[in-house]
Amino acid sequence: MVLVCVTDQETCSRLIRTGSHLATLLKTSLKVISVRQRGSEEWFASDEMEYLYQVAKQLEAEMIILFHNSASEAIAHYIENNPIQAVIVGEPPEPGHSVFISDLESRFPDLSIITVNQSGHVQLAAAFQGADEPLFF
Repeated sequence: MVLVCVTDQETCSRLIRTGSHLATLLKTSLKVISVRQRGSEEWFASDEMEYLYQVAKQLEAEMIILFHNSASEAIAHYIENNPIQAVIVGEPPEPGHSVFISDLESRFPDLSIITVNQSGHVQLAAAFQGADEPLFF
């Protein structure tokens, strides 16, 4: 299974599309997940989330919204309980400086974590480990 992590920004649709492409190549399912702080339930019905839900639905992906005070804890719990082959996230503003990504990398050293920047460039988040070659799929 490919897991795509999104926020409440419409631009996250590029992550879902990348995840769909990878899931097709791997012949596996696609899940889209978003984590919000507890107490922010009104966010669930935002126009941005509805848009991302529609993109996921068009690509035959299930969209999951979790309410938790720590996004990395919530995602880690999901990964521990599901057969995740790869995680797709947006590229952080400063590549190599993401607590979220480094936390997932340290918990799941054998899991492929893939970043997608604003222009759609795809690469392993292992940029944290020195890899700077883009992925082509």
